[in-house]
Amino acid sequence: MKASHYLSLSIAFVLSAASCKSISVLVDGAGRVLDGSAFAEKTVKTYISSDKNISFRLLSTKSGKQQTVFTLNSMPFIQFYGDTPDETGRFFITRVHFLYSNADGWLEGDVNASGKGIIVETATTSGGRAAEFSLEGPVTLAEITRGGIKRQGRRLYGSRALTELRNREERIHLVTDWMKDRSPPALPVTQKDFESYWQPILLPETVSKKLRPSGYVGPNEAQTGGYSYGEGVKWNTAYTRELFPEYLRDLRDSGSLLRDWEEASAWFYVKYYWAAITIELHKKHYLK
Repeated sequence: MKASHYLSLSIAFVLSAASCKSISVLVDGAGRVLDGSAFAEKTVKTYISSDKNISFRLLSTKSGKQQTVFTLNSMPFIQFYGDTPDETGRFFITRVHFLYSNADGWLEGDVNASGKGIIVETATTSGGRAAEFSLEGPVTLAEITRGGIKRQGRRLYGSRALTELRNREERIHLVTDWMKDRSPPALPVTQKDFESYWQPILLPETVSKKLRPSGYVGPNEAQTGGYSYGEGVKWNTAYTRELFPEYLRDLRDSGSLLRDWEEASAWFYVKYYWAAITIELHKKHYLK
């Protein structure tokens, strides 16, 4: 079977499985439209799973090359890109594109990635075409290589955007590693449920009193421990010391954690569930 008979993936996401922030990602159009990259790709062929969880696309670029793209319906803000499948249907993952939307704008960019997948096309009894897809081995993320930011009507690209995105990625990585140690990920939940669980723990000052952890005392009521101001919020530093290891405390007390969460809670979601994402993609998926 020729390489042109194999397809790449693009996972079609179900909007109902995502939060309002996820929906705004798709509506916004964001960075890939602004920098023209969306128009540099043409879909040659698409496969979609019966549950509409996964969709494979084979893309043709302006340079004449072909590439694959896939994603998961619970994570519409990330897409996996790969090269053209070979004669056996195997292809290499080369990058992951992310697009995280928020109330004031978005963050978008590309991350170098490595991994392998396989997509094999077959004929159906009705004369149509079907395909079987799965990953082979882990998907490893490297550094962010390109990106852009829109914040309150202002757009930032180039080295400044790249530096800010890399710094944020490092902070989120540190926090989500701690989150996984505290509460190991089970089966993935929706982004909305993830936020509902973690925001009262990480940032109790930003939620109503009835949602705060049992025993939490706000900085105005605290008799000891003190408080700090950051991003317009009065933070209970005693709670910070009780909750976080020393290397993470300044992130909360300065308001940096709040800023990261408000602008990119989906990034926390992806980092926290990364292992579960790849496990799901290692299963065999049947598409047509």
